[in-house]
Amino acid sequence: MLTGIVIVTYNSDIERLGLILTSLEGHGLKYFVSDNSTDFEKKSAIQNICNTLNASFIDMYGNVGIAKAQNEGILLALREGCDDVLLLDDDSLPSSDMLKKLLDARNLLVHKTGTIPVVCANAIAENGQTLSYFQKPVIDGIFAYRDMISSGTLINKSIFDLVGLHEEKLFIDCVDYEWGWRAASLGVNIFIVKNAVLNHRLGNGRVKAINAGYGAPIRHYYQYRNILYMMSRHYVPLAWRVSQFFKLLIKPIVIIVFFDKKITRLKYVFKGITGFIRKEYGNIVS
Repeated sequence: MLTGIVIVTYNSDIERLGLILTSLEGHGLKYFVSDNSTDFEKKSAIQNICNTLNASFIDMYGNVGIAKAQNEGILLALREGCDDVLLLDDDSLPSSDMLKKLLDARNLLVHKTGTIPVVCANAIAENGQTLSYFQKPVIDGIFAYRDMISSGTLINKSIFDLVGLHEEKLFIDCVDYEWGWRAASLGVNIFIVKNAVLNHRLGNGRVKAINAGYGAPIRHYYQYRNILYMMSRHYVPLAWRVSQFFKLLIKPIVIIVFFDKKITRLKYVFKGITGFIRKEYGNIVS
């Protein structure tokens, strides 16, 4: 069995990337790095470390979005004979036995259900906080998982044959959720494995008062636009659609009270709403 590990990079921390590329134990591993970097020096450094550590480097020639970058890595992994694909972000460091735990859990689930599921790692922040959400327990330490996060997710090639790849026109935000919900609507089971640990580094932008993170102002464009698209799709869970509706209403108030660059952020919120109305997709500058 050959497992392709697909990592999407974007102006990444080179030291962190080196740790990710050497973190997993096991045989039959092939690494594929899809690079969205816009900084030439970073891109060059990422390519150099890939060459040093025998990872395939895929130059996306700019930021084409996480969906397309993941898809290119997945396609190359499948072309090179990989049976499974493990998706990782450039800020998520797997524990050394994470992949083994995922494979062991999947074998148990195949025996129990008779079908191959998607299995996902348990994301833990550097401060020890559990970032994952567990639903109904299925087997000891294995839980149903509704809103799939791509990093730490192990997917068999047969599932890609059924579900297809990520929706590239979303560019970023909701890309992994959408794929997971689409897979579930086609009968694919998705589970999270508690002891398969993925160490996740939270971004610098956080508001302690409400325990919430925030990224660059432009992300509000993609968040509003893509969440509104998801709310109009029948296979997206109703509970998620309802909760997001209220979050979208409240978020401008949260921005005004707690966030920096308030005016810029609110402008992108408005652009996201109008982008949805105009049926815009892809990058905001395209």
